[in-house]
Parts: sequence; C-alpha cells; structure tokens
Amino acid sequence: MASNAFLKSLTKGQILHSVVEEKQSGSDVLCNFQGNLLRIANHTAQPLEKGQSVRLQVKCADPLEFQIFDPNIIKFERVI
Repeated sequence: MASNAFLKSLTKGQILHSVVEEKQSGSDVLCNFQGNLLRIANHTAQPLEKGQSVRLQVKCADPLEFQIFDPNIIKFERVI
C-alpha cells in the first residue's frame, strides 16, 4: 500500500495517472500510481477493468478523496 509520506504529499486538484491492478469486492479497485497502491471505491457508472489506465484527481486531501478525471467531460460546480 501507499506510504504515509506519499499520502500526505497529495494536494487538492492534483491528477494521478494510475493503472487498475485488480478489481476487489464490491466497487473497490486497486490502482497503481508509480508503485504506490491505492484502494479506490468506484462510485461511478463506469466499470473499471484490470490494466485500464485511469486518471484520478484529488478531490479532498483531508480526508483523502478522489474522483475520476476525464478532460472530455466539463463539469461546472458552483461554490457559495
């Protein structure tokens, strides 16, 4: 799994290019980012398969939360 130093170095908005290593139970997948394994819960309708390249964007650093980053889908969020 990923080291604490690596996890603490992640910042909001950062994009990680990773590869799906293995599908786990339920919606969980294990992603490899430069040798760091991240267990990610897939809450999208898009199925993730072993060997698939995935871009993950850090949505929140504390607690750590990711979202799948797709530059082809532009999503506007309004912050009040």
